[in-house]
Amino acid sequence: MRTISRVAASSCVLFCLMGCPPEPTECIEGTEAVCEDAGGLPPDFCNSQAEAEADSVNCHLSVTTGGEANRAIKTGAYISRLSDAGVDQDWYFAQAPGGLTARSLLHIGGGYSAAQTAVNFSVNVLREASDGGFVSVATAIDRHGAAAPRPIDVIVPFDQSNARLFALVADEGASGQNRVDNRSTYSLFMEIIDNPDVNEPNDTTPTVIPLAGAPLQGSGTGYLATNDDVDLFSFAVPAASRQIIYMRIQGPDPHPMSPPPPFKLSYTLFDPSDRPIAEGFMANEFLRIDLATARLAPMAGTYKVVVKGFKPPTSTLPVRGDLRVQYTVQVQLLPDLDAQEGTNGNDTGATARMVNIAANGSVNLTGKLSYVADEEWFLVSLPARASPSTLRYRLTAATGGGRFPPLTGTPARQLRVLKRVTTGATAQDRQVACRTNNSICPHSDETSRPLVDQLCDASDPPLCLYAQRNEELPLVPNLRNLVGALPVTQNQATEFLVMFRDEGQGASKYADDRDWTLNLEWQDDADEAGRVGGPTNVGLGGSTTVSQGELSFGYGRVSDTREWYFQSRGLRRLADYDAIETDRDLFQFNFGGAMGDQSWELSWELLHPSDGGSPAGDLAFELTFCGAGAVPDGGLCAGAQTLIYRYNDASLTPWYLPMSASNGTMLFSRTSTSTSTTITASPIGCSCFSAARTAGGTYFANIAAIDRTDNDPIRYRISQRIAPYPANFTSPDGGAATCPVLDAGCGFAQP
Repeated sequence: MRTISRVAASSCVLFCLMGCPPEPTECIEGTEAVCEDAGGLPPDFCNSQAEAEADSVNCHLSVTTGGEANRAIKTGAYISRLSDAGVDQDWYFAQAPGGLTARSLLHIGGGYSAAQTAVNFSVNVLREASDGGFVSVATAIDRHGAAAPRPIDVIVPFDQSNARLFALVADEGASGQNRVDNRSTYSLFMEIIDNPDVNEPNDTTPTVIPLAGAPLQGSGTGYLATNDDVDLFSFAVPAASRQIIYMRIQGPDPHPMSPPPPFKLSYTLFDPSDRPIAEGFMANEFLRIDLATARLAPMAGTYKVVVKGFKPPTSTLPVRGDLRVQYTVQVQLLPDLDAQEGTNGNDTGATARMVNIAANGSVNLTGKLSYVADEEWFLVSLPARASPSTLRYRLTAATGGGRFPPLTGTPARQLRVLKRVTTGATAQDRQVACRTNNSICPHSDETSRPLVDQLCDASDPPLCLYAQRNEELPLVPNLRNLVGALPVTQNQATEFLVMFRDEGQGASKYADDRDWTLNLEWQDDADEAGRVGGPTNVGLGGSTTVSQGELSFGYGRVSDTREWYFQSRGLRRLADYDAIETDRDLFQFNFGGAMGDQSWELSWELLHPSDGGSPAGDLAFELTFCGAGAVPDGGLCAGAQTLIYRYNDASLTPWYLPMSASNGTMLFSRTSTSTSTTITASPIGCSCFSAARTAGGTYFANIAAIDRTDNDPIRYRISQRIAPYPANFTSPDGGAATCPVLDAGCGFAQP
């Protein structure tokens, strides 16, 4: 007899409390000679068709009816190597009962209950044909490999009354290697049961779901009871105005099955022309079955629903059935209540609904995302206007009130603002202009270039993307990122296309039938009007100078570096875009004859909106030193160095204290009142301009937004004062301190 090494035995003792498996022996693994030496082999019966028919004691199976309580199970049999030329195959004979119908099912089950066996248990059930040959009825294999064995369980439709059946049981014999188990026995049973699906057979002839009531609705039930079972349903859509088909397929709730169903339920919805218009499948079999769709009915007539287990395209294995899982198909026909759709809908740019807005006027548009894929297109027409102006947009969606639950728990709604490009004699000319001419189609972000180019090439006239907002939950709740503002070109009529939709794909396709409201507002931009001639000129000196402005549009990115991109706390997600990325207010600050190093005292005040809320964002300063010159608003001097200065809420160790966590000091202070928030640069920061900077007589500052939480205008006031450097100040511990002098000068704005 085979012995176990001391190491193996010790391991078994150590881990016996964890369920140590039986001692492996060659008798299990399939070496016949060792099994004989171990004390002989178990008896071996049923090795041929003739023996199966003749030996009623060992080789006959009773095909029972009436369910599990009456099930006759064959037990005590082995797959061994004794009388079968080295390969054991057991034959069993069974007689099917009479009176079978189209709803009759043949259920075969069995396998090993041991914790370990080398045998991959295989069953092939054959029906004897009239010519004496055999027809395969069902096959099943427990291909468990090194894992614990699992019972086989196969259910197939079977209406052959009084049929003679043979079950062939063996090891799978994969890779030419046949396994045996002379220690563990297997079991086997056959039974005839009725299909719990009262619609069967409906694999090819659909079960009709009658619709009645107001709105029209109905339901049907089914089971995927057998291997590769297909259930077919149909319902009628009468001729009427625009109708939405809402369909939901649900399984038992709660999900009680253990083990779970052996399939992932899937469906396909076909229109009367047999064109598939919707499909879906469960993410996994451990979830409750819950699939839904909402589609605009393309025509009246009979629609069909195919329900079956999902099979990957590369799989040739059957999808097993389950007698426990009853599902329900619910269908509703709902009239399209979206007033924006009209008779022909507004689902494309060609059918966009016209919206006219007067100067300093606004409109509110209300609609619904009621089906997949429901796109809302509007053509916003703005007449020519001599002064600078801004088009603001804001979309909000109701959180309840739809006639059906949202199709997914995570919306992927998207808002776009586009403009048609008409410059060019041919379609190719117009597409090239869209992609390459920045004065016709501005581009602010090279990371979005593929998307912009794709839209330029997708149609004629091409569509230039001016703005895109993609919903992001839960980081930006209540759709706060579906807002924005765009500058409008002066002295010419302008048309923008505004599109709202869900961009989800596959299982993420979304509709909710809830009301949404799009507010469009076209207003004068008085702050920009005052900056048309160039930068605002401000003189600095020993007294505090106050400058003010308003950032009218843009999401608040002030630099092309990714640092700013990810630090924004407000509206941005990675796929959002603005062709004109942000409003910048340009100031020219003059040193007023001051020479040498100058300390810089700075604070800025953010005015709160009239509703008492917080400011829409913060400020960043792009400081440029290039001498006086003609620079347009928002521009920069060519080749000049730009320094970014902004609020930092971190605690840092000031220069005059040793490095220590206890010495952390805020370089900025932030205080708020009911009307404004003020940020002040701390004196210990020792902000200053070097002598080389002051010698130029001036510096420029682009004021831009950062950390937006809304796209409302940001109104601000900037307070500055300069004085000879180094500056003296009182440190937080109450002592006097003097700013350091580095390399015979100040250390902030060096050349």
